[in-house]
Amino acid sequence: MQNEESKDDLADLFLRASRVIRGRWRENLIPLGITPHQSRVLSLLSHAENQGMRNSHLAERLHIAARSTTEVVDQLEAKELVIRTPDPADRRATLIALSPSGKAQIGELTRLRRESMDGYFEKLPGDDRKELTRLLEILDRENPRPRRSDCKPASSN
Repeated sequence: MQNEESKDDLADLFLRASRVIRGRWRENLIPLGITPHQSRVLSLLSHAENQGMRNSHLAERLHIAARSTTEVVDQLEAKELVIRTPDPADRRATLIALSPSGKAQIGELTRLRRESMDGYFEKLPGDDRKELTRLLEILDRENPRPRRSDCKPASSN
């Protein structure tokens, strides 16, 4: 029998669950030739207006540097899943949008994600899943992610 000191703490359990979920998702994406980062970009673009979004806005939503977003978008463009077009509001800027094949891929990604997550969470009875959802919604609402520009590197002093 475990005592309080030997039990995994909540943070450890949560991080371990998160790693398992990410690993399952990554494995499910392999047949599609898409990485988790690429799937996140496709998902964000699927919720964008038809003309797409700027790289800077995409980077902000992903909480990553704009140059990292550019690399992912380059990969998706090479796979013909996104297209870049000039921004009609600013000729110097480019908009990124789903291509027709990228739009078609969204349905498959949604199905794979649902299957992957259902397989993980089905070990919990329905009432427990509802309670877990309720608790995670509280944590998500009460602990919003800072905007990337709000993240400051730790001082070296």
